Amino acid sequence: MLFAIRILDRPGMAEARRAVRAAHIAFLQQHAASLVLAGPVMDAEGGSIGSVRIVDVPDRAAAERMVAEDPFAKAGCFGEIWIDPYRIVFKDGKLAE
Repeated sequence: MLFAIRILDRPGMAEARRAVRAAHIAFLQQHAASLVLAGPVMDAEGGSIGSVRIVDVPDRAAAERMVAEDPFAKAGCFGEIWIDPYRIVFKDGKLAE
């Protein structure tokens, strides 16, 4: 099942993000089979302030575990988190349904 995960970092987390980024990327690589799309949300100056992920996992509990186990979460970076079921309508400029 697809889920859209939107994460807004707590303010002032740029240094913490940098410190654990390699572990975060390694974590995402371990879950690559479940990632449809993942990347940071940027502020006007180009700094990361959160992330967006589309994941394909069995259920919401699996999506919640993926967020909780992320090194960024363990480092206290995450502030607000939204996890919602998701459906792809357009992909690569084409209707996908």
